[in-house]
Amino acid sequence: MKVKGLTNSLAMRTSLFLLCVIILAQFLAGLIWYQHSSEKDKEGLTTTVNSLALSASSTIAFFQTLPPEYRHLVLNQLRSMGGTRFFVSLNNHQIPVAPLPASDRKTMVIEEVESVLHHELQDAPDIQVEFTRRDKLKVFNKELSIDELPMLWGHYSLSYGDLNPPILVIQVKVDEHAWFYLAAVLPAPYINLETSYFQIREWFTLLLSALLLLICTWFVVQREIRPIRQLAKAATLMSSRLKVPEVKEEGSAELKAAVHAFNKMNRRIDSHIKDREMLFSSISHDLKTPIACLKLRAEMLDDDTERERFTRIANDLDLMVKGALQCIKETDIHEDIEPIDLEQLINHVTSAIDPKSERITIHKTKVHPYAGKPLAIKRCIQNLVDNAVKYGDKADIYLQQSLDSVTIKIEDYGRSLDPHDLDKLVQPYYRGHSVQEGNGLGLTISQSIVKAHGGQLILEMTERGGLCATLAFPRD
Repeated sequence: MKVKGLTNSLAMRTSLFLLCVIILAQFLAGLIWYQHSSEKDKEGLTTTVNSLALSASSTIAFFQTLPPEYRHLVLNQLRSMGGTRFFVSLNNHQIPVAPLPASDRKTMVIEEVESVLHHELQDAPDIQVEFTRRDKLKVFNKELSIDELPMLWGHYSLSYGDLNPPILVIQVKVDEHAWFYLAAVLPAPYINLETSYFQIREWFTLLLSALLLLICTWFVVQREIRPIRQLAKAATLMSSRLKVPEVKEEGSAELKAAVHAFNKMNRRIDSHIKDREMLFSSISHDLKTPIACLKLRAEMLDDDTERERFTRIANDLDLMVKGALQCIKETDIHEDIEPIDLEQLINHVTSAIDPKSERITIHKTKVHPYAGKPLAIKRCIQNLVDNAVKYGDKADIYLQQSLDSVTIKIEDYGRSLDPHDLDKLVQPYYRGHSVQEGNGLGLTISQSIVKAHGGQLILEMTERGGLCATLAFPRD
């Protein structure tokens, strides 16, 4: 439940939404950058490879013009000039090369080199171009690994530190028994041939910036929703306290407007409650005196019939005033909310109405405590059970719970309920056609109490013709 509440919070939802937006934005930006960088690298690589192929073709053409006895002298000079950039040799056969996996970029480079060499070396009978890795590179007639050569050649030729870049190998047949061999590393920044998307450093930078943005957003959202929490807390307290302190107006303009409206409503409700209490206090004081006078005057009448009639009218009037005042008293918001053991509360109510448990049957399951007003809910249940026993002779009480609510069903054994009376039973002072007792406020009070707890009172007819009253209390 805590995890669900956390994921439903505004701060978490905003942060998750922002995280998705950041990831999508970074992905799209990276994709656009990669496409642009790939096209740029492709153009630069084509130009660079073209220049490399032209240099190689010039060197090979120069070799073809030299007498065989002078070629080794030129090779030594070329090795000294090349350093770590390239390695050249003159072999008596074509050296096999372990090729790299095929790719569009590799095919493009090889085709560009072959095109330049064929164009520049018109009389070259055979040209072979391929890419391989340094650790698989073979050199000289004995096809030695480059690291098997003396340190002067092997350990520094075509070396880029910890990198293992692709090696471009060009072999051109210069005469019947001689193959010119050139192994070169592509110049920077095209060492790796393929355009890399992101290195670990770039990914770390993006992750750090996204995390920093999320943290800042979290604090900003937490600050913005603080007035909302205070507003929700004050709204919750309104159902359990008579006086609720005003909420501080802070945050954005929209939040300030909402809090200002709530404070204004709170002041109006407080004023309404005070006016209501004053009104009914006045009614209680002003009506009790004339009712008492009516009762006294009725007792002084000589005619017994008239005296009995006026006494009954005065008693009915007194009962109606007491019922109205009791209705207001039972549904006010003065009582604090606390956990209620509904099973124990129902047992307490039924033991007072039916001490011998002859007319009331309780069907209950274990339920968790419910947060509500104990005296008000007791009065609510007591009214319904009392009506069920009084007008239905017997009652069955069902106590059940679900994940989001607690229900109390009270079903009587009556047989004379009119279906048209269901909607009228909760109206003040309304009594059914077969009911001659009471003041008609019991169900009205019960409905007001359950509505004050955010629930509802559902009235239905039983199969035998009695009343089934269901109290549904939601869990927050």
